[in-house]
Amino acid sequence: MSFSELGLDPLILKSVLAAGYENATPVQMQAIPAALTGRDLLVSSHTGSGKTAAFLLPSIQRLQAEPTVKSMGPRVLVLTPTRELALQVEKSAMTYGKDLRRFRTACLVGGAPYGLQLKRLSQPVDVVVATPGRLIDHLERGKIDFSRLEVLVLDEADRMLDMGFVDDIKAIAARCPAERQTLLFSATLDGVVGNLARELTRDAQRIEIEAVPQKESKIEQRLLFADNMDHKNRLLDALLRDVDMVQAIV
Repeated sequence: MSFSELGLDPLILKSVLAAGYENATPVQMQAIPAALTGRDLLVSSHTGSGKTAAFLLPSIQRLQAEPTVKSMGPRVLVLTPTRELALQVEKSAMTYGKDLRRFRTACLVGGAPYGLQLKRLSQPVDVVVATPGRLIDHLERGKIDFSRLEVLVLDEADRMLDMGFVDDIKAIAARCPAERQTLLFSATLDGVVGNLARELTRDAQRIEIEAVPQKESKIEQRLLFADNMDHKNRLLDALLRDVDMVQAIV
């Protein structure tokens, strides 16, 4: 199925096609039309399945309508487990929304200066991508307003729970408007993830994408003991001279 069949706004579709996307992945084919209806979603999908576009495209499409609340806070909030993933998601958001009028994003992650983040939050922002810890910091300082938030996305929810962010996630969700759309994406929807999903969503549609079987990697692991630095260098030299060694990580 092509992206042109998913019901996307022409401006967003233009950006998607310009980025080189043509055919939607299974998770995009199911999640995008469902999210466009405004329903909460619980989506089980593996890394590399195209889930970022699956939650960003319908969320950004909501920005075409005028907000019902006037404030500078975000209309879409995406929570991710790591700084690296947050930066990737924000980059994708900027790609998909580049043709929209006055489209602004902010990335709130640890290890980055507060000053630049506060500057981005001092003006109206459409999409905020954040790690839970840094977002809690901004909330406690009263630097971010959720009064006009329409969509809450939990990306890789299972990883965030594994990293101990469950209390932060619940605290953030409690500050969000009750009348919001919640999109939860996770490798699994069972156990603690399922419990969190039931707590944060309402009448959610469940979408499960079967993981594509991966080829078994044929990696040989070796442990070499060295008596001293000279011995270590000779062992390394022997590895480098091994003509049968095609690829290796030392």
